[in-house]
Amino acid sequence: MTALLVTLMVAASSLLLVVHTVRVVRATPRPKYRRASAYELREIAFLTGGPARVADAAIAGMHQDGRIAVGGPGVVSVRQAVAYDPVETAVLDSLARIPDGALDTLRRHVMRAPAVQAVGDRLAKRGLMRHPRAGRPWRLFAVWQTGGCVVGTLLALLFTLNGALIDGGGGGGAPFVVRILPAALLGTVTGVVCRKVLAQRVTRAGTAAVRAFRTVHKADLVSDPAQSAALLVALGGTTLLVDDVLRDHLSEAQRSMAGASAGAYSGGSSAGTTTTASNASCGWNVPDGSADTSWCGSGAGSGCGSSSCGGSSGSGCGSGSSCGSSSGSSCGSSSSSSCGGGGCGSG
Repeated sequence: MTALLVTLMVAASSLLLVVHTVRVVRATPRPKYRRASAYELREIAFLTGGPARVADAAIAGMHQDGRIAVGGPGVVSVRQAVAYDPVETAVLDSLARIPDGALDTLRRHVMRAPAVQAVGDRLAKRGLMRHPRAGRPWRLFAVWQTGGCVVGTLLALLFTLNGALIDGGGGGGAPFVVRILPAALLGTVTGVVCRKVLAQRVTRAGTAAVRAFRTVHKADLVSDPAQSAALLVALGGTTLLVDDVLRDHLSEAQRSMAGASAGAYSGGSSAGTTTTASNASCGWNVPDGSADTSWCGSGAGSGCGSSSCGGSSGSGCGSGSSCGSSSGSSCGSSSSSSCGGGGCGSG
């Protein structure tokens, strides 16, 4: 009787999880077709590496044309206070608030800037990304179900072995652990699959947009890899930079942020482990169970999304948020997760 009750409970829980996972996926807006040339460079950078990638691309582009200088030991200085878009304005504003001009601090501030978070919001509204808050309760539910099934199976096995030792194995019928094993497998597989689906920030449409953009610019990158540092970083990360000094400084800043976030996040991303951990300080791919619910993972109750903290994905990786820097934003300046690879894709 107990085994039947456990089986029914796990089956009901799995059905509930599947139904809500499908609802979350279907709630994602269906994007309209757009030519690759219609996408902005910042949007592609956010799709490939989150807020961190956007910050790195902006810094690389401004360094290349001489508006800022990145020198040792990882210090950024302004040469020409000229910005061509809101993200570059965020770079200059952040530098004005950083006394020592430290590159890692600059990256963190820019990742959290409303202009960068707004990029994610736009992508989420168009169905190219899914906001971190979308389906978060059910991601947690999936984690708990998976863990509960695994722990329950181990406990059942322990009690079964203990009972067999006590009565000498003379009990009739199949052991309890065998009777609940199908339900445990169902609950575990359902939890793992639904968790994976709900954790995906970039949608298929977002992946297709990056592929199309990369195809359009592939010839340019091959013919002249030094033509645009911002484009190189947006599409492939800082490892593609031909400027050895800039590449080394950005890599060091990424490692510094990754080390600070390693205790709070572990996982993979298309941009690599360093990008993932770096983004963890901005709420990108934040681990379930953490307080972060936005692109910039500030821990604000409302999240750093399109509503109040501007997490770049109106929902998954918001608009005019104040997830930013030390400017008394509602999201605070401390980095507890990662924007882009952990949400900011540091490439």
